[in-house]
Amino acid sequence: MRSFSKCVGSFCILLTFWSAIAFTAHHHTNATDSAKCTVCVAAHTSTPKTASRLINRTFIAVVVHLQDPVSAKQRIVGFALTVRPPPTV
Repeated sequence: MRSFSKCVGSFCILLTFWSAIAFTAHHHTNATDSAKCTVCVAAHTSTPKTASRLINRTFIAVVVHLQDPVSAKQRIVGFALTVRPPPTV
């Protein structure tokens, strides 16, 4: 399976390099041929810019309830209830 993945990956990289070389080496003798060529048309057209639109936001105040601080004695009791003592033989 691993050698198959390497072969597929190598093939994809080879196709990428081949298409890049073919794209840079692509040329026409006159302007009328380049006007009809789909590769040239795709290379020289610009993509349309999409206008960004901001969404109206509504801000809501959130009230957070803060509890009273817990004393150290209550924390020790809670810790002691969750810790298991060592086993006895």
